[in-house]
Amino acid sequence: MGIVCRPITPIPTLIYSHTIKVVVKYIQNLNKKFMDLQQFISPATGAPLIFKDGHLYSEEGEIFSLHNSIPRFNNSDNYAEAFGLQWNTFKDTLLDSYSKTNYAESRLETALGIPLTLIKGMKVIEAGSGSGMFTEILLKYGAKVYSFDYSNAVEANFLNNMPDENLTLFQADIRTIPFKDNFFDIAICLGVLQHTPDTAESMTELTRILRPGGRLVVDHYKHHIGHFTSLYLIWWSVIKRLNPSLQLKTTNFLTRLFFPIHWFFRDYPLIQFVLRRISPIAFYYSTLPYLNKEQQYQWSLCDTHDKNTDQYKRHLTTKQFDKLISTNFDFHSYDIHERGNGLECIAIKQ
Repeated sequence: MGIVCRPITPIPTLIYSHTIKVVVKYIQNLNKKFMDLQQFISPATGAPLIFKDGHLYSEEGEIFSLHNSIPRFNNSDNYAEAFGLQWNTFKDTLLDSYSKTNYAESRLETALGIPLTLIKGMKVIEAGSGSGMFTEILLKYGAKVYSFDYSNAVEANFLNNMPDENLTLFQADIRTIPFKDNFFDIAICLGVLQHTPDTAESMTELTRILRPGGRLVVDHYKHHIGHFTSLYLIWWSVIKRLNPSLQLKTTNFLTRLFFPIHWFFRDYPLIQFVLRRISPIAFYYSTLPYLNKEQQYQWSLCDTHDKNTDQYKRHLTTKQFDKLISTNFDFHSYDIHERGNGLECIAIKQ
């Protein structure tokens, strides 16, 4: 009878693995202490929810689970599944603390239209938070942050920003946010609206939970003729039909293929113009020249996936966005700016 020899896990590896589990468990327990679990309502009935024995309950008998210490109001098998895979794969890439830049901080302050120092102590809802690049900045400046995503990207945000006594994380649908009316001082939704089923519906729900006089900060892709004079939408229409794991493999392959070409001709604007008509990848050398080559490559990997896997993609002209807002909302005031992802709007609720 032969003897089967199995490799023995080295003692340091066992200790490391055990340590990681202990740390994660510790963070999860802290998370439950820090998170504001008393404010949630049922997204279906509006009934208050009570936290007990690791679940959220309503008097109507509804039960919402906490998975990995994060309240879940929807499952992850939805139109944003690819984004969940993206942000859990590239969870650190766009964080200022990781890239050692102020990209996210600068963009957020510009979008808000006020100094970040003014948000200390304010209740801020962040819709579509991904891996938490803006969550990190909001916490840095002392806001009381309630951050959610429709996908399981909340798990990447958890690893990046928990534990923090000012952060409550949850997974939910932007069309049915589980909070009562008039609760938040600021509602932020950047890089999200164009990827939801309906822009106006999403903005209506964000406005509902905002207090009178509260600030709504959103952005939207801008219509551009270049979208129709390139292969951009053709690449997207093919790749978005693949399953999420194959999408990631495809966009990684395309980035490995095209990035060296873009990089070689990085100082030739005319060649870059031609490449943008053909290439499916995101390339930021001209707009973010302070990133080193490896950072440029990582950002290309991340955003090439982002731009080619969204199930919903809408572009609006400034006039169309203005009409959508003026027709559907009665804000005290609002301003639309052409910047960032395309169009940014700051609106003050009546």
